[in-house]
Amino acid sequence: MRAIAYPGAAYRRWLAALPRASAPRAAVVRAAERIVRDVQKDGDAALLRLSERLDGVKLRSLRVRPAEIRALAERADPAVVEALGRMAGRVEAFHRRQLTAGFKLRAPDGSLLEERVLPLASAGLYVPGGRGAYPSSVLMGAVPARVAGVGRLVIVTPPLTLERNPAVAAAIAVAGVGEHVYRVGGAQAIAALAYGTRTIPAVDKIVGPGNAWVAAAKRLVRGHVEIDSEAGPSEIAILADDTADAGHVAADLLAQAEHGSGDETVVLVTPSRTLAAEVVRLVAEGRGSVANRASTRRALARHAAAVLVRDLAEGVAVINRLAPEHASVVTRGAARVARQIVAGAVFVGPYSPVAAGDYGIGPNHVLPTGGAARFASPLSVRDFQRRQSVVTLTRQGLARATEDIVRVAMAEGFPGHAQSLLTRFEAE
Repeated sequence: MRAIAYPGAAYRRWLAALPRASAPRAAVVRAAERIVRDVQKDGDAALLRLSERLDGVKLRSLRVRPAEIRALAERADPAVVEALGRMAGRVEAFHRRQLTAGFKLRAPDGSLLEERVLPLASAGLYVPGGRGAYPSSVLMGAVPARVAGVGRLVIVTPPLTLERNPAVAAAIAVAGVGEHVYRVGGAQAIAALAYGTRTIPAVDKIVGPGNAWVAAAKRLVRGHVEIDSEAGPSEIAILADDTADAGHVAADLLAQAEHGSGDETVVLVTPSRTLAAEVVRLVAEGRGSVANRASTRRALARHAAAVLVRDLAEGVAVINRLAPEHASVVTRGAARVARQIVAGAVFVGPYSPVAAGDYGIGPNHVLPTGGAARFASPLSVRDFQRRQSVVTLTRQGLARATEDIVRVAMAEGFPGHAQSLLTRFEAE
């Protein structure tokens, strides 16, 4: 990690090198295309074949039955299971506030215009394996889907995830979504969710993070089904002044740098040279205390910086240019400053570390990355709902609108549109 001045040449080079949203590599896309076609053609047989070839696991059955989920969950640390239960409660309480029934607009003539909000009939949740198998992420996907009232939530995860990490099975059980769980990962799992097989039912939307092959497969099936936003490496940007504790800031930066990809973005934005120097020193000292040390060192060398600005207003501009996944504000008047910030989630004050948001205090931790916070939002109940308009016009209501509609329809060159209204009044 190094200190750089805004808006100098070093800052511009650092900014240009940050991971931003981009398409998967061509080789990955071609491989994903072959896998998706294979699953479309051969269904379960392709899934079994690919699991053996790509995961090294010869499966006899793809489905994990509810009793097996419960048995695997019992192998998890009971204290962790209790913590997951409390987290699930906090996540559910927050997400229940997102529920809405739509609205009705009734005109004086008796016409009724409605927006109805309905749950998706089905959704798929991808749960990564390996070092990305996080039980907290299961809750973040499953709980809002259940709160939304999704008819069928289908969970897919690589073949050995549940055995290697029983806490993931515990999270599934705690969330109450263990009815449709399948041992299949990678691009083949996305294809199965999109198109269905004899064993795995097709769904309407697919959510959940994954590797480059999962991301490529999601792009390939989008349009046939809906997908969520594509997850990139973790990002944290901290706006701090001389009131901030350097030790806290350094700890928060290191916490996000340890995620394991080596492409994490960790940045302090501050007008205080003293704070910047101390945080740079403490981050260097603390590198050995976090997980995934090699990748953490890579992330700190590639994408970590303490950006020096003239004042907090300039600092807000730097943060908003990044539009990071997580932003933390530790300044005088932090609540006022935080209202100006563009980020997936904003953490305000010295006792709101980003790591708390990663672990179920309520809001969702599935957030837009790569600058997408400029236009995208956290995963929510709304992602598992659809909205539809309902129009019930009376004769009087249609009559009042007909003149305007006919005039515009004819201007657009659509006489058939105009006639479809006029024909209802021709007998008069």
